[in-house]
Amino acid sequence: MALKIGVVGMGGMGNFHFRTYAGIKGAKVVAICDIDPKKISGKGGVEINIGGGGKGSGFVGVKKYSDYRELIADPEIEVVDITLPTYIHAPVAIEALKAGKHVITEKPMAIDSREARRMAAAAKKAKRRLFVAHCIRFWPVYAKAREIVRGGKHGKLVSANFRRISGTPTWSWDGWLLDEKRSGLCALDMHIHDTDYILHLLGKPKSVSCSRGISRKGGLTEHIVASFDYGKGRLVTAEGAWYGAEGVPFGMSFTIAMETATLICGTDLKLMLHPAKGKPREIKVRSGDGYEHELRHFVDCIAKGRKSDVVSPKSAIESVKLVEYELASEKKRAPVKVKL
Repeated sequence: MALKIGVVGMGGMGNFHFRTYAGIKGAKVVAICDIDPKKISGKGGVEINIGGGGKGSGFVGVKKYSDYRELIADPEIEVVDITLPTYIHAPVAIEALKAGKHVITEKPMAIDSREARRMAAAAKKAKRRLFVAHCIRFWPVYAKAREIVRGGKHGKLVSANFRRISGTPTWSWDGWLLDEKRSGLCALDMHIHDTDYILHLLGKPKSVSCSRGISRKGGLTEHIVASFDYGKGRLVTAEGAWYGAEGVPFGMSFTIAMETATLICGTDLKLMLHPAKGKPREIKVRSGDGYEHELRHFVDCIAKGRKSDVVSPKSAIESVKLVEYELASEKKRAPVKVKL
């Protein structure tokens, strides 16, 4: 029997999730919800910074709701998938969990770590599963890089740099992404991908230092650079930016240097291994993308009644908290110790 899923929020990411579930055995979207009637008609999807998103696929054969409370109350639905603006994640997730539904929610987990902890507590009390869609943990090239680094064949990690840029997301519904109180701006919405991956790769840093440039003249631009202290002999940094200039393409990349080899992933998402001796070679990775692998994993976890061994509510809370430490460092203009 397929898990019956309801998707709340049918913008760009909601469309991604809807289409992805169609290819996952054991999952079936039976209902969708959005306050915009065009979006649940399949004619009003939006673009997102990674490309695609686009218009819906018609949404034939699914129930359509304009009020998320009605979708949550639908007795057929077992899983509520939340692809709403960040500031709404917590209230909708908590209500769904109280109603006895399992929940999958887009990243970041919540607008702040306090709200994220409320979500985790609600899941524990309801005895239901809560999954946060940190897709980079599942993205094949990033997952393979972690496997190589943690395998230790090439020695200890010496340095790592992660970079993620795009144009400013001016397309968001009601301009919510440009409102710091509703999105957390680039730091919490996009840069958190790399913050989260660094935690997944290396665990908790001792401290973090952060610089941030932000301007609303000529269009919003936010540029953030964070350095994570993992002890002497290691340099780990992450850079994220929304640029106000039109036409700036999305790109994510990284360089990870170990003692005897360096991994490089460019914006083409090919993983190259450069050994200290010998010729560079491309490392093969799994097919598909992070959305497919994360949702397939979450569906499998729910079906088998088990926790995720890739991303837990606790780790998702820590990612939000670490971004908060970054911003505290930027405000103090000094490193801050990290306690997660």
